Amino acid sequence: MQTLSRILLGIMTAILSVGLVIFGVQNTEPVQIKFLNFSSNNISVSLVMIGSVIMGAVLVWLMSLWREARLTLRHRRDAKELALLESKNKMLDTRVKELERQLRTAGLLDANTDSQAATKKSTSRL
Repeated sequence: MQTLSRILLGIMTAILSVGLVIFGVQNTEPVQIKFLNFSSNNISVSLVMIGSVIMGAVLVWLMSLWREARLTLRHRRDAKELALLESKNKMLDTRVKELERQLRTAGLLDANTDSQAATKKSTSRL
């Protein structure tokens, strides 16, 4: 599925690129650009278009960096949480085994009974 997405993205990029090249070749007249306080003298439309495409590409790249940074931070946080939960699980397993040992020592738990059966018995009494 990811390969298909990349192929479609490549095709769309190629079509857009060809369209922009055709537009740039056909529109070579100089124009004046005004943006806020910025004003340029006569610049070719194709140069304006190329500059716009470059700025758009840089903006998309920066946005993808931001997304990657967020995903990396989320991955680190999830990995820490997983390690903590695994540690707690191991600690609880150790505690269950210790309690089972104490119950067996006290004669309250059959030596052949495992912790799951003991848990079912204790919860059924409630």
